[in-house]
Parts: sequence; structure tokens; C-alpha cells
Amino acid sequence: MAFAVWKVGGSLFDLPDLADRLFRLHANYEPRLPTVIIPGGGLFADAVRQIDQVHRLDPRHSHHLALDAMRLSASLVAGMFQLQPVKDVSQQLADIEAFQRGSEPPSIQVWDVIDSWNTLLPQVETICGSIPSDWRLTSDAIAGGLAALWGAERFVLVKSIDRPALRDWQACAEEGAVDEVFPDIAPHLPNIKWVNLRAQ
Repeated sequence: MAFAVWKVGGSLFDLPDLADRLFRLHANYEPRLPTVIIPGGGLFADAVRQIDQVHRLDPRHSHHLALDAMRLSASLVAGMFQLQPVKDVSQQLADIEAFQRGSEPPSIQVWDVIDSWNTLLPQVETICGSIPSDWRLTSDAIAGGLAALWGAERFVLVKSIDRPALRDWQACAEEGAVDEVFPDIAPHLPNIKWVNLRAQ
């Protein structure tokens, strides 16, 4: 059996009915698939970026602060579903095996993937190539790289905007619709969908 990974943009966190919209999206698009939600950094990452602009932090320091922002987002979004975020690397790998065996019922889970990212990055780079540790990398590529490593059948970018028309991923990155690293990740994902959740 397969599973889906959704990267949910932090720009959607201001929607008061975000959880309801995600439930409806799952019912309409993925009712038979276990679905892992990886939230973006949102306002928490924006705060780190603003502080970085003031203090000119070491790029690796600001990168790790931005990763911590994704942890806060995972806790925030999991709370909207009255869940706890799945954080443990071993638990996440066990869940993926269960998804693939078909022993896990279709459901929505919210994962804090930062420990997985830090642990599995060398394996992701084996598939996707060298990945920078600075502001060129955001949750788009982190979620996509892990989805590629895990063998997700579908990867969904849940955004606040429509995908720029007739644009390849490199052009999308140049317009700021995805991060700069995502065009290197995308070829390793078998099935990418884009959803403008704010418009639904």
C-alpha cells in the first residue's frame, strides 16, 4: 500500500478552519491513503529570518533555528487535529513500513521531521545530491527530500497560492513559489500535486 506526504505551508496558519480544510482535502483527494503532514515554518521561521536580518547570524545557526521553527509548527498543527506530533525517527520509519504493508488505516498524522532530517540527510543527498544548510533550503525541499527517501507515492504542496501557470520548478523557485532547492528534489518525486488550500 502507498502513502502520501503533504507539505502544508506556514502561510496557511492564519486560516481559522485550517484543520477542517485539511480533513476535507484528505476526504476528497486521498481517502484511501495514510497521509503524513509536514508543516512549514510559517510565522516562526519568519521571526527567525527577521532576527537574522538584524544580527547577521552564522548561516548554519540561523538554519538550525529555522529547523526549530518547523518543530513549533508541527506542534501547532498537530494541536489543531487534537494530536501529538510524531517526532521519533524510529517510530516514523516503523509507520512507513506499516503504510507500505497496508496495515495502517488511512488517516492523517502530523510529523515533526527535524530529527529524521538531521539523521537521514546523508541518505537524502545520496538520492537528490548535495543540499545546502542555509536559507536556500526550506520546508518545501525538506519535506520533498524525505518523501523521496521514504518512497511516498504522492507528494502534495499545500499552499496559499496557485502554482504559477506554465512554469517548471526552476521558474517556480525563481518566483519564490518554492524554495531554491526544490527543483533539485522534484525529479525524485514520482507524483507531485499542488493545492491552493486558501482558495478552497
